[in-house]
Amino acid sequence: MIPKLDILLNATRKLIRKDASANLIKMVAKLHPADTAELLKHLNPSERIYLFDLLTDKEEIAKIFGELDVMTRTEMLEHMNDRSISDLLMEMPHEDVADIIGEMSEEVAQKILGSMGSAYSQEIEKLLKYEKDTAGGIMTKDFFALSEDITVQKAIDQLRAAEHVETIFYIYVVDRQQKLVGVVSLRKLIISSLNSTLKQIMTTDVIYVKAFEDQEDVARIVEKYNILAVPVVDRFNKLVGIITVDDVIDVIREEATEDIYMMAGTSSEELFERSVWKITSLRLPWLMISLVGETCSGLIMKFYHGTIQSVIAVTFFIPMIMALGGNVGNQSQTIVVRGLGIGKIIEEDMWKILFKQLQIGLAMGVIAGGSVAAISLLIQTNYMLCFVVGFSLLISITLSGSMGVLTPFLLKKLNIDPAVAAGPFISNFNDVTGIFIYLGLVTFLLYYIK
Repeated sequence: MIPKLDILLNATRKLIRKDASANLIKMVAKLHPADTAELLKHLNPSERIYLFDLLTDKEEIAKIFGELDVMTRTEMLEHMNDRSISDLLMEMPHEDVADIIGEMSEEVAQKILGSMGSAYSQEIEKLLKYEKDTAGGIMTKDFFALSEDITVQKAIDQLRAAEHVETIFYIYVVDRQQKLVGVVSLRKLIISSLNSTLKQIMTTDVIYVKAFEDQEDVARIVEKYNILAVPVVDRFNKLVGIITVDDVIDVIREEATEDIYMMAGTSSEELFERSVWKITSLRLPWLMISLVGETCSGLIMKFYHGTIQSVIAVTFFIPMIMALGGNVGNQSQTIVVRGLGIGKIIEEDMWKILFKQLQIGLAMGVIAGGSVAAISLLIQTNYMLCFVVGFSLLISITLSGSMGVLTPFLLKKLNIDPAVAAGPFISNFNDVTGIFIYLGLVTFLLYYIK
């Protein structure tokens, strides 16, 4: 059983204070690399360096390092010299090394690559040519591929000897030009005649992805076809790597996290950024968008200042109309943004979803508007004002729900991530339209409300 993180942290800090390095080494040796990485993440910099310096097994250090988050990993690299960094990276899978090298400055990256040896650095540079969020950027080059002409017996012999390949879910079959032509499951290999060739038993209808495809598309393919790994080919259909299901899980988590941050008007970069000014610059654009939107709301209220002065009770219901309309808009856009993100919704579904959200908006508008009208009647015995409040809320909710659908689709059409629609844009629209509709109706019916 793995001890709880807080217990581990307390025990580790106590041993560090006592300088009980031998006991600390024994304790860490019992942990999984992922648990050690989690422990390092929550220690302060001096404690982290103390513990890391005690580790001696290069293979174990490499596994721990691969589990670290970007910020902790960067801090550890700053503590190490170039020789130590290159020795450590050469113990790690190529795809992890490419990710780490890609996070370095150009000067440092070239220096590290130069100390690794030409053969190794060339393999890393091949991976670095792919963008980080593409199939090529997340694939591993440790795959098992065999020629279509070899027999099942030879394939089994080579499979037994393939100690360098960490994970084998399928045997990929290639022709003489290394082009992907088929796939054989391990079960099919075992039950087939030993004298048969792979060409005779392979499945030719192979599910694969191109190296420059977006990682989100890869995740959808793995989810749709329930496969444990998907091969990656270049533009000539040559097999260049595979993407395993554990990498896909990381992609799904990463993309979901990114969407959540964008919907809040910030960025995942904030997690790994130590500079207050840098974090401020990430948030400030969204704050300024909100500032512009709320300024528009204020100008609308200034435009209708005569109406507000005539019936001061009008102001009681402005926050209610803004808040309720905004909630409905955010609900609609969340459903659409997430649906587009995971591929459950496509652009052709827009009108169908819009019609459905209009119906939902009308239903909620009638219920919410009627409820607010009844509540307002208890506050103000002005029947016409109560009607205006309820009717304004009905229109505001209906429009907000519609915009929550239309805006993500529009941004998708413009090749902009729909998640950016979630926060400031939808909220500002709801505030401006809600106030405009409400005060416009009050002004139009002012004679009957007074």
